[in-house]
Amino acid sequence: MNSVYKKLSSCGRYLLASAALVLVMAPVGAQVQNKPDTGSATPVVRRIAITIDDLPFETRRLKLADEQRATKAILAALQAHKVKALGFVNEDRLLVKGEVDARIGMLESWLDAGMELGNHNFGHLGFHGSSLAKYQEAVLRGDTFTRWLMQERKQVPRYYRYPHNQTGDNAEVQKQFEDFLQQHDYKIAPFTIEHDDFTYARVYEDAVLKNRKEDAERLRKAYLANLDRAVNTFETMSDEMFGRQVSHILNIHASLLNADMLDKMLSKLEQRGYQFITLEEALQDPAYLLPAGPSRQYGMSWLARWARMAKKRLSVYGQPDPEEWVIKWDQELAR
Repeated sequence: MNSVYKKLSSCGRYLLASAALVLVMAPVGAQVQNKPDTGSATPVVRRIAITIDDLPFETRRLKLADEQRATKAILAALQAHKVKALGFVNEDRLLVKGEVDARIGMLESWLDAGMELGNHNFGHLGFHGSSLAKYQEAVLRGDTFTRWLMQERKQVPRYYRYPHNQTGDNAEVQKQFEDFLQQHDYKIAPFTIEHDDFTYARVYEDAVLKNRKEDAERLRKAYLANLDRAVNTFETMSDEMFGRQVSHILNIHASLLNADMLDKMLSKLEQRGYQFITLEEALQDPAYLLPAGPSRQYGMSWLARWARMAKKRLSVYGQPDPEEWVIKWDQELAR
């Protein structure tokens, strides 16, 4: 479906997107609705793909050995739950003096574990305020090592994830960049669920580095509870937008917090009835044919973008904020 859509003219894309809008917003009818199981003969299965940004590792405060251990923990959790995740690489994070080979080895460990790698651009450059030429250059510089490692396994990078989820300041620039991605055989990697994990991760790392064990435990509990609230919110958005649950895509980051919590997070998603699928499988949902529009500065979930483009009013538009004490702690770190 995506390959056909890629080859259409602008007019053809508009007509196909319009048809998709009718399809995904129509009453579910014979489709199995993704609602919690109420004891029916056929259990309802929800579907979610797991994507992880900022490889090889989000932070620069930990020692290399700690990052390597955390990477192993993330991969162990994914394998334990039979998840084939997609990790998005910032190749500038490889270029640490004396550590380049070891950091490339961290990317290799993702591939060895059966995961896939994608492009998150060089420098984690945001699209807002960047020239199109500079932004395109960051994409081209962003897959040198990744492409080399994947080609050894007869693979190529297929997906691009926008840093900060910024998809352009206007529709014209957005289309020019999307055409550029298509010319380089990249598909956009959207997401429908996020939960400020980068905010919790910064604070958690600070607690661990300062050996504040009680605070670290408090953060772990708060983080897991926030995931529940966020999933509730995005499920509500999907219900209100489509009358069903889309094939969701979760966006988190390669951090110490997720190394310590990913196993519990995946278990919680399983308890909610989620089945883990690949990003490729998630994108077969016709919802992803709908136009999402340029983000300008603030990148929102695709659910909010679809609602905006369809001029459909929702009761909620994004993930709940972290607790006040977490926000205050994070603000103090930023000073």
